[in-house]
Amino acid sequence: MGCYCAERKKNVGLAELMKDIPEGYCGICNVCGKPGHTRGHPSLPTTGAWCDEHWAQLTSHPTITLDRIVMVVIILIFAVTLGLAIYRWVF
Repeated sequence: MGCYCAERKKNVGLAELMKDIPEGYCGICNVCGKPGHTRGHPSLPTTGAWCDEHWAQLTSHPTITLDRIVMVVIILIFAVTLGLAIYRWVF
């Protein structure tokens, strides 16, 4: 699942810090305050807690990341360069 539930069971100090969080969860949703799971954001370099409903919403939307933008720009540059080369070759 990629959350801290397993760590909660292993680490007594962490379990003590999470005493107000119900068993089976390792965080409180940042959006609605329901019990949830603490894990890394699917497309940002950060960690947060989300309930199952908000996690599903977060992961169901396609994410636009910097590496995808760079890849699209590289493909466009390649396509334009190839098109110009073919144009010069033909005409």
